[in-house]
Amino acid sequence: MSPADGLRRLADRLAGRQQPAEDERLVALFRNRAQLKQELLSLDEERHRLLDRLKLQEGATMRVEEQLDALEQYLGRPAEGYKCLAYFQLRAVWRAAAGRVERFATELTRQQKDRERKSQLAAFEAAKRGRVADLDRELVEARVLADQLQAEQRLAEQRLEKLGGIWNHFRRKRLREAIETRRSRIDAALSQVTDLGDRRHEVESEPPPIFDGLSLEGRRAINLAVVACADGLRERLAAEGLADLARDTTRKRVYEANYGGREECLSLMQRASRAIGDIERMQDDLVALKGRTDALRGTVRYRGAADTVPSPDSLQAAGQVLVDEYWDVYKSLLR
Repeated sequence: MSPADGLRRLADRLAGRQQPAEDERLVALFRNRAQLKQELLSLDEERHRLLDRLKLQEGATMRVEEQLDALEQYLGRPAEGYKCLAYFQLRAVWRAAAGRVERFATELTRQQKDRERKSQLAAFEAAKRGRVADLDRELVEARVLADQLQAEQRLAEQRLEKLGGIWNHFRRKRLREAIETRRSRIDAALSQVTDLGDRRHEVESEPPPIFDGLSLEGRRAINLAVVACADGLRERLAAEGLADLARDTTRKRVYEANYGGREECLSLMQRASRAIGDIERMQDDLVALKGRTDALRGTVRYRGAADTVPSPDSLQAAGQVLVDEYWDVYKSLLR
């Protein structure tokens, strides 16, 4: 279509003249052109993102293959086999200790949530009972007032019926005015009774509030107990010479480990196996854990008013758990 044709058709449209169906379809096509172009750009951007992700995945796959090749060569040397077994046994010690800390934190969080939720509901119910009691007192007073006004109204109406004769004309007039005034007060009193009853029903029907999550103090208490639990495990495994060795497995690759000869590796594996069994069978010593937590609470400090993770330098020796990230403790701490 030439520019002249385009201008002519545009002039026809402005003049209100009808156009053929082909022109209408052409106009619709131009309207959709911008949208189609935008969708094409979005698809092109998505293609580039997917290509970038593919390159990253290829790089990660290549690194894993290189590690597997190095591990295969390492395991191909018989003298290194026991070191490899000892290494992964120590990794199992780390995982067992980390799992215990995580389970402890999960259970402690559940218990704290239950306590705070129960406390929230108890406060809500107490406040609701107080509001209902206040409304009940107002309701009693409103009903007494309504009953009193209705009784006075009945007496006034009976007196009005008994006032006969022309000489009681002014008395009847004053009495009728008093009756009309009292009737307005009765209506207001009955309306108040109804309103108070509705408000009482609304208060009684209020649903409990939604639990917004653990309080700052609750999260801090849990984190402090988790640090105490992790520090207790560190001390227990350190006494057997396993804490630092288990931590080294998270920083070194298997072919960088050196635990001595065959006998040393076998001895280390036996100690690690016993430690794993002890951790799995271990029961929480709540008294000792509470004492350890209370000792930390006496010195703990936080970097900010809203922080929940203690400052390591305020926890004395237990701060090492946070500094060296024993048992992946930060994964179990609440923010």
